Amino acid sequence: MQTGQGTKNLNRGITECIQRRGVSTEGSNAKGAQQTLSGSISKYTPEAHRALIAMRCAVNRRPFRSVADPLYIEEVRLLRPDVIVPSPRTVSRDINEIYREGSKNVKEYFSV
Repeated sequence: MQTGQGTKNLNRGITECIQRRGVSTEGSNAKGAQQTLSGSISKYTPEAHRALIAMRCAVNRRPFRSVADPLYIEEVRLLRPDVIVPSPRTVSRDINEIYREGSKNVKEYFSV
């Protein structure tokens, strides 16, 4: 058996696996691409991040100022260095906006 043949089969197997899983072949440098624990690719957006922070604060009754905690900011930047963590004031406005829009849907749902 030739060494080149074994490597060729290995590379072909890797390529087929990548295609089956739908993973980007651009690697971890693809803009916005992030490999998750489940092996799927997720796209980071500032809007989704702000919505997640607002929901975390509202659902878990966390203070808005928790986003200004230096250790929280360091944790977020460890995971994604280019991220801009919203201010406590922005989190407050986002929660109020979610409430206003959500209350319109509830009102519409219960209107007869």
